[in-house]
Amino acid sequence: MKFFNPAGVRIGGRLPRRSVRALVASATVMAFAVAVAPGASAQGSAGSATNGSTSGSMNGGSIVPSTPPGSLYGIPSLSVAAATQLGGSVQLTSVLNTLAAAGSGEFARPGSSSGPTSPIATRDPGITSTSVVSVEPLHPGSTNPDDARAEVWTVTSESMQREVRVEVYRAPVGFDAPNVYFLDGVGSESPSGWSTGMGWGDPALRSQNVNVIVPTGAPASMWSDWVEDDDVLGPNKWETFLTDELPGLLDEGHSEVGAPLDHNGSWGVMGVSMGAASALHLTNRYPEMFDAAGGISGAYSTLDELGYQYARLTTDARGGDVTKMWGPRGSQEWREHDTTADPSGLAGKSVYLSAANGLVGSTELGYFGSDSMLLVDGHVLEKGSYESTRRLEAALATVPGVDLRLNYVSHGIHNWPVFVPEMRPAMEHVLSGLAPAVPNGKVARNRLAGDGAVADGSLGSAGSSGSSGSGLSAGSSGSAGLPSATGSDSSGS
Repeated sequence: MKFFNPAGVRIGGRLPRRSVRALVASATVMAFAVAVAPGASAQGSAGSATNGSTSGSMNGGSIVPSTPPGSLYGIPSLSVAAATQLGGSVQLTSVLNTLAAAGSGEFARPGSSSGPTSPIATRDPGITSTSVVSVEPLHPGSTNPDDARAEVWTVTSESMQREVRVEVYRAPVGFDAPNVYFLDGVGSESPSGWSTGMGWGDPALRSQNVNVIVPTGAPASMWSDWVEDDDVLGPNKWETFLTDELPGLLDEGHSEVGAPLDHNGSWGVMGVSMGAASALHLTNRYPEMFDAAGGISGAYSTLDELGYQYARLTTDARGGDVTKMWGPRGSQEWREHDTTADPSGLAGKSVYLSAANGLVGSTELGYFGSDSMLLVDGHVLEKGSYESTRRLEAALATVPGVDLRLNYVSHGIHNWPVFVPEMRPAMEHVLSGLAPAVPNGKVARNRLAGDGAVADGSLGSAGSSGSSGSGLSAGSSGSAGLPSATGSDSSGS
């Protein structure tokens, strides 16, 4: 069974199942966790929260069910939705603590499947330095001049001894602009989530004076430096790559294949799900580099039971070994990645946080109603994100000078209909904390018809046959609407 949005765009498919034993364990967690923490507007000491997303590419509440209802163990999707609407005082954190105390803390994520059996990446002994290998158009053949700013940089990483595919979306010609990383979730697909309706496919985001840099090929890595190479996920030194290796390449470019970015020296970072946790961690750990961060549906602690399970389930989702990421649970590396425990590095920063409360309503039934497992999985993940975001909000109340903007969405599960509307407000708030773009005197020059428009000294790239519409209409790569999803958050948990 496939899922379709109202525009007829496929956004998902049937989830594979693990063993009956794993599903029974997961179902036990679901039985406890289906009660949802009541959604309410909140006022933080450093900012305000609103109930419901009021800006962005999509009004999720306007969507009505458009797929036939499915079932989970014979329970119809509508019943699953009704269960999440009951509300109550049971917190997912409390449930996880109880399971851990009972020795049942190592359960499978519902709807998850076994990861790859061969390494995603391996070290190449021949790679001994960090350099730009090539710069190519992201969407060759477009007549849309905007798409001339979208490129794919292939670079080498000395720390990982591998090539990395990086999507680069240049700011409009004529400005030295801030750089903002966008970090995807657990899938870290190529092309990225930003390449379609979630980012570049939205004209309002495409026109912002900002260089957006999107690394890919880091599935289930937490965008982190791992203490060991993983048998399946391979070498992961993403923190080193993002903070030490890649920035210099972007500033220098390549004399033959691509010009450097027009950069004003200011940096921000934002992400969804796995990427959200990493965005806040990077800003907290490297305050001298990043001035703003945005986290959409993330989990920001690694020491409490909820944060541990998010990290473990993230790596497990693609067959990784969590102990090769940060060592034994509770080690120094685990402690250093807990943003909630010590958010002092966020002092004076602009921070955007959002999460939904996990309620399954008409929007979720409209997209995913034929697969109740996906609804349950997305409910639990987003409920956990909601609780984790609340905790980080409370922790930030003690940090001076944080310009905090919050949005607690009144319904939604851990999937693209929750993520997409947050892209615009998150980017706007991140940019409010960065140095503004300044004119640099460069002008665009036109190439022959069909080659797009590029600035002098810039390698132009071309896009699809039309990057038009909102985040739910035609995306810049010709794949309209939301990124393809094969589970709750195809980009990640």
